[in-house]
Amino acid sequence: MERGEALELLEHGTIFDMGKRADSARRNLHGNIAYYSVNAAVTYSNICQTLCPICSFARREGSEDAYLLTPAQAHERAVKFAEKGAREIHIIGGMNPKLPLDYYLDFVRSVKSAGYGINIVAFTVSECVLMSRVSGKPLDEVLKMLMEAGVNALPGGGAEIFDDSIRSKISPNKLRAEEWLDAMRTAHLCGLKTNATMLYGHIETPESVVDHLLHLRGLQDETGGFKAFVPLPYRRGKSDISSKSSGIYDIKITALARIVLDNFPHIRVPITHFGDRQAQVLLNFGADDIGGTHWMEEVAVSAGAKRMERSESFMRSIISVAGFDPLGGNSNYAH
Repeated sequence: MERGEALELLEHGTIFDMGKRADSARRNLHGNIAYYSVNAAVTYSNICQTLCPICSFARREGSEDAYLLTPAQAHERAVKFAEKGAREIHIIGGMNPKLPLDYYLDFVRSVKSAGYGINIVAFTVSECVLMSRVSGKPLDEVLKMLMEAGVNALPGGGAEIFDDSIRSKISPNKLRAEEWLDAMRTAHLCGLKTNATMLYGHIETPESVVDHLLHLRGLQDETGGFKAFVPLPYRRGKSDISSKSSGIYDIKITALARIVLDNFPHIRVPITHFGDRQAQVLLNFGADDIGGTHWMEEVAVSAGAKRMERSESFMRSIISVAGFDPLGGNSNYAH
């Protein structure tokens, strides 16, 4: 699909026409299967130097509710989650230039030592680039060290929207669009599989949405390193930037992603971000994965998402009731 057709669909297509095309593409890839995982989040810190205008999670160092976990605390949490049934841990945190590379490596090792064959999805490429800058080591060397410590894949955060004029308003101190794409290219060349995200529902334009998807498709053609695209609806939380997200917009974004990203294996709509009912709906509009239980997720909750301690049986039930066949595993789609 070319840019003009994609833009026409987003601006003027009906959810029924888009849904029919997206569902056909989804079923050609996955039939009636819908994926989920039993996972948890260990967020190492909310101390962040970028303090993006769209973010409700970040805190300044010294703030009353600022925190920084030790690797020992990470191990305790990972053991607790693993004993509860989690087989995957997601690790992210704030952008803190005072943390040395060894802190991140020790953190990963501590989580990995919880046992149970834990799959670790850790650190956005923004965090990895910061580690590179602080340590003075090339990014590919940092990524290989993280892999040796136990990282199995990278999340897709920090992509926001690939229009630097918009990024300058919503996340002015993060990587520029081309820097994010270059860092992902490096990760893929190192052998890491990653997700890719897009934050929508703020001040983006239809053109910026379509161009974002096309940039991702282009990099996937080059590297084949993306395993899933994850659309993320913006929640206002404590931000001054208003939200224009809606159920219909969620549907159109998800469907368009499935149609445009024909080289992406999966479209994931995290139940923690969309809620149970909307995740069920989106399985009929191109999505094939509702994400994981994501116990102790902090970032979406800080912006107003409802915290729920979902179980594996709940995840399977949600998928079955929606008319699909649940298949559990991890976010690398190992089952």
